[in-house]
This record gives sequence, C-alpha cells and structure tokens, in this order.
Amino acid sequence: MSPGTDVGIDYGRSAHAADLPLTERLAWLRKQRSEGHYLPYLDRLAALETLGQALVERRATLPPVLAGTGVAFLAAFLQRCSLEGYVQREIPRPESLQQFVECGDRKSLRILPRGLVCHWIAGNVPLLGMFSWALSALLGNVNAIRLSSRQADTMSPLLELLAETSPAGRQMADETLVCSFPRELEAAHQALSDAADVRIAWGGQESIEAVRRLPCRWDCDDIVMGPRISVAVVDPALAAPATVSRLATDVVFFDQAACSSPQVIFVRGAPGEAGFEHFLTELARAMGEQTARFPRHPLDFGETYRIELDRARALMAGGTIRRDESTRWTIAILDRVNPRLACTNCFVQVVPCADWQPVWDFLPENIQTIVTLLPADEFGTFTEQAARRGACRFPVPGTGNHFDVPWDGIPLVSRLTRWVLRTDPSPV
Repeated sequence: MSPGTDVGIDYGRSAHAADLPLTERLAWLRKQRSEGHYLPYLDRLAALETLGQALVERRATLPPVLAGTGVAFLAAFLQRCSLEGYVQREIPRPESLQQFVECGDRKSLRILPRGLVCHWIAGNVPLLGMFSWALSALLGNVNAIRLSSRQADTMSPLLELLAETSPAGRQMADETLVCSFPRELEAAHQALSDAADVRIAWGGQESIEAVRRLPCRWDCDDIVMGPRISVAVVDPALAAPATVSRLATDVVFFDQAACSSPQVIFVRGAPGEAGFEHFLTELARAMGEQTARFPRHPLDFGETYRIELDRARALMAGGTIRRDESTRWTIAILDRVNPRLACTNCFVQVVPCADWQPVWDFLPENIQTIVTLLPADEFGTFTEQAARRGACRFPVPGTGNHFDVPWDGIPLVSRLTRWVLRTDPSPV
C-alpha cells in the first residue's frame, strides 16, 4: 500500500500540492537540512519565546483542542530563560550553534542540527510531543510528527500560531510536517522511519517496540520516551497546606496519565500519629479542591468500575480509604504498595514509612520522577540512593509535571545535534 493512501496531512500544506505523497514531503524536508534558508539559533530562540508569550496572552481565544492540553506548562517551557538553561546544561558555549568556537589548542567546535526528526506522539498526553518538537526545532532540525489515532490534532493550531508571530516563526512552522494515519498503515510508518535522522517515540511499551522494529537508516538515532512510573516522598513536618495543594496538583493533572504523575506517596510516620493523620486530612482537602479546579475527561463505565474495584481491593487488603462521594478522587492508605491497584484517574496510594529503605527497595527499573519533600540533611543521601536505583528526576511539589531537560535521564540537546570538530591552521 502506498504511504500516500489514507495519510492525512494536518499541517504542512502551504508549501506543497495537496495531493503530494508523504514520501515526497519527507524528501523535501530532508533537503532543507542543507538547501533550506539558514535560520540562526538566536532567531529560533526568539520565535519560540514569542510563541510562549502568545499562548499566555491569547489563552482565552485559543482553539479548545489546544487550550485544554496544559498550555501553561508549554508556555513556561518556552520562556527564553528556560530554553537557554536547557541548552547550556549540555552546551556551555551556545554560540557554537551558530559558528565554529575555539574549544582547545587549535581546535574549534561547531554544533549543527541532526536533520529530520520524526516524532511518534503518545495519545495519553499529547502535550509531551510539543516539548520534544520545540526543543528539536530550536536546535535547527526539521520535524515530522505522526499524531496518535487516539488524540485530536493539537499541533496544527500551535504551528499556525507560531507562523503568525514572525517570519522566523513562519519558517519553523513550514519546516514541520504533521500527519495522521491508521495505526496499521505500515507503509506510512516505514516512510517516516526511512526518512528519519532521529526517531522520537512516546508511549507505552507496545507502541515503542512497534516503532523500534521499523527498519531505518544505519546512522539513525532512537530517543525512547517509554512507560515509566513516578512516586512522591514526604516528611509531613514540612507539608504546609499550600505545599500539599501543590503535591495534589502533581497527582490530579492529566488524570495521572503522564508518567510523571505520582501513583504512590511515601510518608514518614504511621497511622494514628498526629503528623501522619494531619497530612492525610490536608491531602484529602487538596485532592477535593484540585480535582474540582482542573477539568478532566468524562469517565466511561470501565474506568468507573475499575475505581470502585480498586477501592474494594484496598479495603480487602487491610487498608483504609479517603474518597469523595463519587469517583473523582481516592486516597488508599496501605502498609505497603499494592501492585494490583491501577492508580489512574486521581487514585493514589499512601504508604507510611519509618525510614526510606522501603522506598529504595520498592523502586522499579522504570522509575522516572520522585517528587521530594525532605529535610536538607536527608535530601542528599535519599536522592543519591534513589538515583542509583534508576530515578531520573527529583522535583519539588507542584513541579512534578514540568517538562525538563534531561528527561527520562536522556540528554536531549546532545542527542538532537551533530558535533563537528575542526583543527585550525597553525599561527603564522
């Protein structure tokens, strides 16, 4: 089957005839690496900063499909100070993104884009694909984005807004192709893979493995953002009401569909102790407030049934629960983590701890984020031990879902660039 069949081009129409096949569109993008108009790093940085400002200023008039994705997170990511910080963590001299820069005795370094970056976007949190696109575009890459069949097109409205902001924004938008096609259309997946210099795959294990099985160029690099879990660790002595509210936001935003959403909160203390019980009371208050504050998808019958089933499982395991009158939120207090509980749709387990050894023993290999609220004299030891067991991030409450670089332990800036070393002539 031709990859042009059943492929919807959601963005990227302006530069090409409407019926141009996907393979030819991708070939055009690849040519832009060397033949397209050169747009300096600083111009790209300014364009993305302006896009972030537009997301804030026009939030009330954004298309609903875009406004409901968590654009505040994206706007914060696109601030100039944020983008410059992400780049400088891996590239101490960002001017090398625009010219050769001396880096040693008669050595100069130039950092260039990898080329065409193809993104396979997960359906559960499409916002994440916007982050990887923005960073890739900032570094000068051209991009092709395959939307999940389970999501609405959030990228095209974003690119249309970018194109309105400046000539640089228009070029960056034109360097991006957004397409959609059925999951089973192997020829279209293969066309993306054949063209890619970098493949970025977001999603669950099955989706990730499907992308990685596709044949690709020998020098193509894979960046995998696969299934991970996250937890929180709390000393209730530090848990002021406002801090607990921020922690609840980490749990409820995205309905726990994001890998960075805490599924378990480990709390110092024991049931019946004043500090532990006060924390539970504050968490129940905060869960009620935050689930009312943030819109969520309507639960279907299967999701509602699973919440009630897991509530019953928690009670049958000897735990207690705190909950609302329907199925908006649930706190299950258990003496150990129960792996049978789904911990989605604002369902969080709270596990008491006398020390942090049970946390280290629990951490699975796919641990991503540990939202951490600990005293300074414990923080260093805890994070070192958890990092050695696989943890990638230790944000404070309220920032668990903020996209950061590195992500999933991956230095994205380095992986999205090509480093060129030059030996300079001897001085006369």
